[in-house]
Amino acid sequence: MEKHAMPRLAGWGALLAVAFSYSAVFLAWTWPLGTQLATAFPAVADHDGYMQIWSVWHFREMLLSGHNPFYSDWLLYPEGASLLMTTYTPIIGLLNVLVGNEMLALNLMLLGQYTLSGVGAWLLVRRWVRQPLLQWLAGFVFAFSPYKMLRLPEHYDLVLTATVPFFVLAFLRAFEFRAGRLWPLVRSWGAVAACLGLGLLTLFSDYYITFALLYFSLGYALWFWLRLGEINWRQWRSWLVLAGILLVSHIALRLLRLAGVPDNGGFWWGGDVVSYFMPPPNSYWLDVAWAQRLFINAGVYTMPGSIENIMFLGFALPLLGLAVCCWPGKQVSTRQQDPQGRPLAWVLLFSVMLTLPALRIFGKSLVNLPTGFLHLIPFFNNIRCPTRWVLLVSLLLPLVVFAALEARWTHWQPRWQWVLSAVLLVAVSGEYWPVAPPLASSAALPPAFRAVAALPGKALLTIPVGLVDGKKQVGKVELVNFLYQPHYRKKLLSAYLSRIPDARFEAFERGDSVLRMLLRLQQAPADTTVRPPSVAAARAFRQHFQPAAVLISPDWRGGAAHRYIRAAFPDFTEEHFADGYVLLRPNGPPASSP
Repeated sequence: MEKHAMPRLAGWGALLAVAFSYSAVFLAWTWPLGTQLATAFPAVADHDGYMQIWSVWHFREMLLSGHNPFYSDWLLYPEGASLLMTTYTPIIGLLNVLVGNEMLALNLMLLGQYTLSGVGAWLLVRRWVRQPLLQWLAGFVFAFSPYKMLRLPEHYDLVLTATVPFFVLAFLRAFEFRAGRLWPLVRSWGAVAACLGLGLLTLFSDYYITFALLYFSLGYALWFWLRLGEINWRQWRSWLVLAGILLVSHIALRLLRLAGVPDNGGFWWGGDVVSYFMPPPNSYWLDVAWAQRLFINAGVYTMPGSIENIMFLGFALPLLGLAVCCWPGKQVSTRQQDPQGRPLAWVLLFSVMLTLPALRIFGKSLVNLPTGFLHLIPFFNNIRCPTRWVLLVSLLLPLVVFAALEARWTHWQPRWQWVLSAVLLVAVSGEYWPVAPPLASSAALPPAFRAVAALPGKALLTIPVGLVDGKKQVGKVELVNFLYQPHYRKKLLSAYLSRIPDARFEAFERGDSVLRMLLRLQQAPADTTVRPPSVAAARAFRQHFQPAAVLISPDWRGGAAHRYIRAAFPDFTEEHFADGYVLLRPNGPPASSP
């Protein structure tokens, strides 16, 4: 292969056929979502998906009303809060500006992202792999990995991966690295501009995936900076140096952590090697008893039952990788012959190390790996879920393995190459096959929320009330309130955000005396004796928040918090609904549904 060979260009017919095939997989695996694109969306009940569909609506709401879309007083009313550091997915919000339907905008974005993720990986792998089934399978692995399908109904931002393979293609076209040289040579300024544009687009999608692009670039550059390609691994000195590096990094990381240097939970969230082989709970064929027991095993995982523990890549692909490594002979793959492709095996290893800041096996941490230092660097340690870097592994593993396989089977007859590729395709498809994600809708308002929508006023006080981010919780937040907020259009005291400052938590928890008591009584037994708030305290609370109504959820009906807030609104009428909700609204006839 020539030194600077570029991927073979695909004809438009082949490109469209591949795109259509990946779209078909997405629609089949999420069925019946394809029949409800404008009226439903994939979401686990009262989980993060409810907040993220709110984000899609809110971005359009703020932009069209001439307000800053990265600040909101629709939550934490009346002060509001910044949305800069929260999971906001403005790229979907921008699409919603054109579409005007948050569910349709979300579903179209998901369909496009899964399709383009597959197409991009397919284009990338064509540079070094010639077998058509293997090319398609590489795109399939990246687009539909269990990591992504499990997160589909919960973390939409983490499946917006379409830019990743296109960034890698542009990066390889843009730069030429040389061993020992810090700065690369620019081969194409147009490709540099493409990298910057794709990086900006990714920043509007998700900061984890943005860091994935940065870490790919860093891992690739390290190959040349450290002259890794020049190391002779047949010499014992090379292995001795490697052992020394691992020993020093292990001890240094241990000492730094004992000294109290914060890692922002990076090691706590770190992956376990067994996670690569544990089928996810949404697997159609492989969610068997042993996998279920392992998933909730507190002896293995610091947070048993969390989707953050899932890094499953199947059994067929890792076993094939092991087989080609042990295959007799010294055949060199086209990737290894390409100076730009040779570092990718190292970048694959680097990506695996990113998921394991400490090499952990069945819950036992053996060695702190050098990548653990990233979790001790301020700002960088905001990326505190290392298992999410498996998205890079799912892109690079099939590329490296399939290129090596083709180097090993050069003497096979073509029909046997096709047979093995087809068997591998069937095996991986079966391993990755998920159950259809649950669907939710915000289009049909329950009666209590319809009554709220008919009331005048800006704000709604909900019981329970609370403030939550990824690390801390005060009170209780029911995300269903945000799901329906675009329709009843009342601003909320509660909020569910990322990276909330401690001072904001303290102000919320210890500020207004009525709110402070509500937070306490929400946790108290239902028969707790309640002392009504003073007239002055109730007046101050009502003047500050000015709620148009108070909505009590079924589980809190008749409880201590309900009785306390009822005493603070003696002039409000109490209305009961068949589904268990209780509405406190200003005196007068029942609100008519809009």
